[in-house]
Amino acid sequence: MSQPWILITGNGGFGDTAERADLRYPVNPSSELAAELDGETVAGHLLVGRSLAWHRHPAEALAPILDEAGTPPAVILSTGVFSGRSTVSIERIAANVQDFQFADDDGYRPAGDPVYTDGPTAYLATVPIKAITHAIRERGIPALLSNSASTHGCNAVMYTALHLVAERGLGSRAGFIHLPDTPGHVASLGSNGPSMDLRLQAEAVRIAAAAAIANPDGDLDAPANEWEW
Repeated sequence: MSQPWILITGNGGFGDTAERADLRYPVNPSSELAAELDGETVAGHLLVGRSLAWHRHPAEALAPILDEAGTPPAVILSTGVFSGRSTVSIERIAANVQDFQFADDDGYRPAGDPVYTDGPTAYLATVPIKAITHAIRERGIPALLSNSASTHGCNAVMYTALHLVAERGLGSRAGFIHLPDTPGHVASLGSNGPSMDLRLQAEAVRIAAAAAIANPDGDLDAPANEWEW
C-alpha cells in the first residue's frame, strides 16, 4: 500500500449460545463501524476498515490482512462492542488469557487458556491512550480509559494485534476501543441499558486515529481522570 494507512477492525457476530440476550449479536456493530470508515482519510492516512471473521483465533483473520498489505499500517485500532458500558472505552492492557463467557457454535469455550502459549503475560497498548481519551472527550463524546478488556474475544484481538506487531517487528502502534451498545440493539431487548449512536461512535474512532497520528512519540503526561476498580 503506497499511502500511509491505519487499520480499523471490527468483530463479527457472536453470542448465539449466550444465555443472556444482551450478549447475542447476529450483526456486530463494530464491523458496521469499520465498514463505514473504510476509505476515509484522517490526518493524511487512509483508513482501511475490516471485519474480523475468525473461528478459534483472531490471527486467522488479522494475519492475512497484514500479509496482503505489503507495508505495515502506522496504527492498528481494533474495536468491539461491550454491552453495558456507557462510554467509549480506550483499553490499556491486553492479557494473555482467554476465559470466555460462553461457548461458540461448536462448543469451544476456553477456560483460562493463553492467547499465545509463547507470548508475554500481557501487552500494554502502544497507541497514546490518554491523548486519545482526552481528544474524544474534548469533542463532547463520553470516553474513559479502561484497565480491563475482559478475557473474551475483544481482549484476544487486542493481544493478537500487539503480538503480531512485536513478533514481526512491524513498527505499528496498536490499541483497542470498546464501544457501547447501539440504540437499535438496546431497543430490541426492551432494555433501559446505555447506548450510543453508531455515527457518534464512528466520530470517536476518527478522533482516536487523528490523536494517534498527532502523538507519535509518547502520550500525554496527565491523568486520565478515570476511577475504575
